[in-house]
Amino acid sequence: MRRVVAALVVTAVAVVLLARFETHPPVTLRPGEAERPQPAPRVQGPRCPPAEGGGRTATGPAMTTPFSVIQVRATVSGRRLTCVETVAISGDGPYTEALNARAEPILREEALEAGGADIDVVSGATSTSRIWIESLRDAIAEARRG
Repeated sequence: MRRVVAALVVTAVAVVLLARFETHPPVTLRPGEAERPQPAPRVQGPRCPPAEGGGRTATGPAMTTPFSVIQVRATVSGRRLTCVETVAISGDGPYTEALNARAEPILREEALEAGGADIDVVSGATSTSRIWIESLRDAIAEARRG
């Protein structure tokens, strides 16, 4: 009988402790927050030289996820993408910053090899990849209209 009572007491204490356990969710951007100026986003990748000989440069819009703000600039010569520059890339914490830092050079290299924005997302950085590619597509479209 003592064992049963002891087991019930231990179980009750464990349930109470687990019920009181608090986790802290990751910090995320609130809706509309991305539209306000972000604190010093990093610029990634090489700077594109001014477009010459019929080439045009345009900057895509700043795109957001709940975790990142990304903006891309593209230089197009004829129909081909010749230079890509990530103008701004910021995340809401160290984990997102690390994902962005890993994905950005891969995306830039893939886009330059493809000569456009028809590229795959980087595994593990799907949201970052999607908004980076979307900003690039808009920059390319604007440069071609230019």
